[in-house]
Amino acid sequence: HVRKFSAKEVLTSPSRVFYGWWIVAASMLADGMKHGTFNRGFTIYVVPIRTELGISVALISLADMIGRAVGGVQGPFMGYCTDRFGPRVMLAFGGIVSGLGFILLSFTRSYWSFVLVFVGLLSVGFRSGYNNASIAAVNNWFRRRRGIAMSIVSMGNGLGGASAPLVGLLVVSVGWRHAVLISGLAIIAVVVPLSLLVKRSPETMGLLPDGDPPMQVPAEVEVGICSSATDAQSARRATVVTSQRAGQLRDIDFTAREAMHTPSYWLLILATGFRNTVHSGISFLLAPVMIWFLETSGREPTENLQIAAIFVGVVATGTIIFNPIVGWVGDKVPRRKLTAVCMLSGASALLLLTGNSGNLWQLAVFSVLLAFAESANPLNWAIMGDFFGRRAFAQLRGWQHLPDQLMSMSTPVWMGLIFDHTGSYYWSLLPLAAIYGLSSIVYWFLPTPKLPARLRARMAASGDD
Repeated sequence: HVRKFSAKEVLTSPSRVFYGWWIVAASMLADGMKHGTFNRGFTIYVVPIRTELGISVALISLADMIGRAVGGVQGPFMGYCTDRFGPRVMLAFGGIVSGLGFILLSFTRSYWSFVLVFVGLLSVGFRSGYNNASIAAVNNWFRRRRGIAMSIVSMGNGLGGASAPLVGLLVVSVGWRHAVLISGLAIIAVVVPLSLLVKRSPETMGLLPDGDPPMQVPAEVEVGICSSATDAQSARRATVVTSQRAGQLRDIDFTAREAMHTPSYWLLILATGFRNTVHSGISFLLAPVMIWFLETSGREPTENLQIAAIFVGVVATGTIIFNPIVGWVGDKVPRRKLTAVCMLSGASALLLLTGNSGNLWQLAVFSVLLAFAESANPLNWAIMGDFFGRRAFAQLRGWQHLPDQLMSMSTPVWMGLIFDHTGSYYWSLLPLAAIYGLSSIVYWFLPTPKLPARLRARMAASGDD
């Protein structure tokens, strides 16, 4: 007789698409909402908010600095919550809080209400869920294909950033208040339902990372034509083998304490901190920096804003192209070396803008080089997963946020102060290019962590090399 498959059997069948890729797709879309409205989109709001509230770039950047500080402090706790409650809960939490933050931002009338909403809701929401949750889930679902999987998730950066011209159009046509209100409603409507697709690990669905089969299943089972006795026996065998392989996977994972006792963990944090020191300033002030670069061309301010919004979209589109390429290459060559090359690309991009010529072709080259540098972000987390495994990934990533944010949170502020006093970003771009260079050096020489005695003893007992 022909047996009917249950919904779970359809999802977990080896002949079907590995469920981990559905989690990758959901994570990519959620990440796109984050970057389209906040990481990439918010830079479009800086100039209109500065004009309407009558405040300086430095004061707006101060709110971002405080938000990053709060994000650093909450990082270890949110990492613990992700490991404790699962990425689904944290992704939904982040979507609700950040969406509410944008809705309330549309009603702010003073600088202090702006800071309260930006720090208490937007920053907390975006830095507790989204890729902090989804990357942890993807790290659980993939091993060999971790680089390409995380890179596809990070394509959401580009998908969201590509909407920057739309954000610019909304700001020009209906004003920034209506634009942020629309953003908040869209976040809640999209991110919360997507969170329902995110499962904690493949083992919870009777699967293994990368979609590896738990055992060689008889042909009659694969086509669904077999006796009930054979079904039961095959299910029992699959459960045993899956449990054995899941145990072997856990055996090679570091605990958080073990990872933190390795120089590799802290050097990776240092390299990440250097990279994010540049990223925090350039991402938050990307449109203002582009507008400054374009001012010498003699165009109208509104035209410069629209051009900047277009090139913010170009950077984002570039990451859509580069992310899967860099992720695929990163699964085949040392990820540390490839990340170092990406950092040098970023340094070259920043140096290109110091000429302040206003030439569109230079802005285009800058956008491409910066997009290539930004594509290193998923490689960074793939390196952490390669080094320390799956067991404490979210906690390690959470603890990484504290020193990382302490290093990077002030960048938009001192960039804003330099601009407010000199009318130029020139003296901001030079040190940022140098910091990119330092990050490249640390990534290039990043050592593989030494296995702790517990893991060495277990591997020796099992006969592994």
